[in-house]
Amino acid sequence: MAFSVSHLRGADPTLDTLVQMERREFSKKQELQPQPQKQSTRSQENSLVIYLGKESTEPDDGDDILDAYSSTPKAKNRDGKKDEHTPDAGPGRGRSPRAIFSPASFSPTAATPSSKYRARTNKGDAVCVYGEKCETDWHPQNSHFQPLVQLASSHMQANTCFMFNQMRDMAQVLNETVHHVGQMILKKFALQEPQAINQPHQNQFVGVGRVCCDSNGRLNAKSLILESFSGKTVPMDVSQVESFSLFPGQVIAVEGENPLGSKLSAKQIYTDTSLPLPQRPSLSSEENGPIQIVVAAGPFTQSDTLTYQPLEDLVEYIQEHSPHLVILIGPFIDATHPHVIEGILAETFQAFFERIVDGIMQPLETLNTQVLMIPSWRDAHHHAVYPVLPFVLRKQYAKLILAPDPCVVDIHGLVIGATSTDILLHLGKEEIFQVQLSLDRLGRIAGHILSQQSFYPLYPPAEEMNLDLELWANYAVLEVTPHILILPSDLRCFVKNLNGCVIVNPERLAKGLVGGNFARLEVSCAKGDVNVNAQIVKI
Repeated sequence: MAFSVSHLRGADPTLDTLVQMERREFSKKQELQPQPQKQSTRSQENSLVIYLGKESTEPDDGDDILDAYSSTPKAKNRDGKKDEHTPDAGPGRGRSPRAIFSPASFSPTAATPSSKYRARTNKGDAVCVYGEKCETDWHPQNSHFQPLVQLASSHMQANTCFMFNQMRDMAQVLNETVHHVGQMILKKFALQEPQAINQPHQNQFVGVGRVCCDSNGRLNAKSLILESFSGKTVPMDVSQVESFSLFPGQVIAVEGENPLGSKLSAKQIYTDTSLPLPQRPSLSSEENGPIQIVVAAGPFTQSDTLTYQPLEDLVEYIQEHSPHLVILIGPFIDATHPHVIEGILAETFQAFFERIVDGIMQPLETLNTQVLMIPSWRDAHHHAVYPVLPFVLRKQYAKLILAPDPCVVDIHGLVIGATSTDILLHLGKEEIFQVQLSLDRLGRIAGHILSQQSFYPLYPPAEEMNLDLELWANYAVLEVTPHILILPSDLRCFVKNLNGCVIVNPERLAKGLVGGNFARLEVSCAKGDVNVNAQIVKI
């Protein structure tokens, strides 16, 4: 509009006017820019520079193809022939060892190794130890043994449709969850039949419902609301309850009074519906020795580079120790990474991810190690929905298992559950509590997952989460209490035993500008009893 008024005597703007304005403005910018004394051929051609993650292996015209893998080309004599007396560099020496996972990008910073990571002095330090036997060398006793790793028969498939929810279906899912979990609480604690929570009651009664907040803000003791499976709500007063730990979406049973029908005064709150452990594993450590498991969660590269140095160091550790199973939990290409947000990658996210997978699996081809790969809703190349569908790759790997998030795997009766979502952090932000027991905060938060029989019991979910309620009801519930539950989180790492379930938080393999942690587990089964030794180690 301003250009038309100033230069075209107030004529209406058109597409031709826009073209004229662009030409005029760009010509001004070019006049103001200082011209370099010498321009390279690349800048004269005004072409876009792409920095390759791997060095080019295309040979020059007339050179042997093996020269592309040399750090210095063979010298040539005056006749143009190669000098046979000039020693050749070994294959791969000209290529940086950190270029395996680096992407093609429009900026050299993406492939620049992190100096802070290389200067670390705590490599291999154990920051958390669990179990009786912690002096092990973490090598399998029987490296030829390959355990059978199976996903749950009802796991989510890669072609599952998502985000097809209607309001009435979502409401039905929530009501059925309240009814199902509520009935289990009543049965476990032998409580009487529940009654309407919003009706007047002269005597103490039992009510069942879902914890809600009366506003969009953070939950507190004054904003508590209990919603029954029929959708009826009533404010709840917990001032007379000695001990409680509540969060939005939690299904509870309440013993209390409501003389006027306008407010439920709680006297006792019941929340635990923990399921029993599965049947004893058929796996015997006496025959094949303990199972060695390595667990690492993304991000797998620091926030100032995309060289994936921690991931490559992890691959080297796996090659050296040859564990039976490696569990890699996303995000692999973190959508919140600064370089991803800036859009400096010169290849598609999917192509970059497949190259990452190939860089992991190729060095492990000669080992009996199996790799379980779990996606994250933060993966830039994948669907940003929870539960997350398993990855789909064009290339198949014999020892790679692609699982959904969350997932449950069975290893000869040993049940392991895992999710990539930081449910511990999300619950910690929303939980209100008044606890007189000695249980620490991290153990209390992790216990909610077992007591609510769900990998993600929080509702509404965190603002950045896209939760599909129907898939959540089908694939994010626990059918048994697993022997091992893996919950990666930004909170402090820990390994805890809650009611026979060993919960592991290995943190992240990369944290900001520095390296993070990974976990290594040694699981032995003798006469059906499961014994876990664990360490969380600095990469």
